Amino acid sequence: RVPAARRLHAATNGRHPVPSSDPATYDQVAWNLARGLGFSLGSDGATWPTAFVPPLVPFWISQIYRVAGHDPFLALLVQCAIGALVPLLIGRLAAALYGSSVARLTGWIVTLDPLLIFFSGYLLTETTFSATLALAMLASVAWVKTPRSGRAVGVGLLWGLASLSRPTALLLPAALALWAWVPLGLALTRAARIRQLALMALGLAVVVGPWTLRNAIELRAFVLITTGQGRALLDSNNPLVWDDPAQRGNAVTVYQREPWSRAFRGRSEPEVDRLASGFAIEYLRANASRWPAMAVAKVSRMWRVTREGGARDWSGGGAWLARLRFADPLLLWSLPLFACAVIGLAFTVRGPRRWFQLSALGPLIYFTLLATLYWGALRVRVPVQPLIAIYAAAGVDALVKRGRVRASGLTVIEGRSAAAR
Repeated sequence: RVPAARRLHAATNGRHPVPSSDPATYDQVAWNLARGLGFSLGSDGATWPTAFVPPLVPFWISQIYRVAGHDPFLALLVQCAIGALVPLLIGRLAAALYGSSVARLTGWIVTLDPLLIFFSGYLLTETTFSATLALAMLASVAWVKTPRSGRAVGVGLLWGLASLSRPTALLLPAALALWAWVPLGLALTRAARIRQLALMALGLAVVVGPWTLRNAIELRAFVLITTGQGRALLDSNNPLVWDDPAQRGNAVTVYQREPWSRAFRGRSEPEVDRLASGFAIEYLRANASRWPAMAVAKVSRMWRVTREGGARDWSGGGAWLARLRFADPLLLWSLPLFACAVIGLAFTVRGPRRWFQLSALGPLIYFTLLATLYWGALRVRVPVQPLIAIYAAAGVDALVKRGRVRASGLTVIEGRSAAAR
């Protein structure tokens, strides 16, 4: 009940929320879908098929609208329920990796995380993707522990679901396959491992394939999941971003700005996506010497420990954190969280189960590397924030256990198990 209550409090701040910016796009697609106008943008009489946003979030929102009418507030309530599942799923993952004591602490950390609570109040992909990512990770760990054909297919299906939540997850199964190759070899032959990975790929294709086929029919172009990747790349890599010190590492929408808007005018979504990718690549080639500085700026924004300014202010709109206007909740939360996570990782890499327990580190590294190509922001960090909680809880648990051992007068002897050797 606690996870749901915290998120409901955040969502009910505005009482009658009106979607804007990205949430408005998801809302419009969902409302059109609910009215039988298909996965489209635009209003009555002037709609057109789109693949600009990933389909899962608009789909489940459309089911709410279909039953209860066009009410974004109800969609936010359902999103809060989805967000409330994340502590439970991450707790299960922590239990599989470390045990019950770490799992309980992980659940509470994720429940009380101000970053996760805050983003529950916006109709975006972050909350849904956090849940689908946690579910896919949990299934992956169970599959690696006990490989079965059905589990391999199920893992692929869940990674497909995560990819339809946010297409940046599409390459994570490949990273998972590389990580899983060694532990799978403890129980399977080389040929059996290849079959398991092929079944996982099949499950992924079963989920993503129909959407890709729909895009080919409706948009008359090959669009794997969305037509937003090129624009996201351009929004993150252009002179407007780099020449403004306050925006470096961020993203600025250039769709309606010159000289890009002139090139985009009259083009289809797939054409705009390809053009935007071309403009971004051209800019990156011309500024190759700035790549290291760009990467640092983006990663710094993603992993910042202070809140971002602008419309998404923690204390704006009568928020429950308005009473803490003098302080930054994210700073007060992040410093001990990150410190404990570093301690947890230090204990983990020295432990006998490190290969298995470091599986949650993969998505953290993956999305950090992805930020160096696109853009960095707190929003980008939200889906992997719960994974940090696992290592933070592991750090606290290890320190507590060491403290108890030493308080009892015993000595902690460092060593490695036979499995580690």
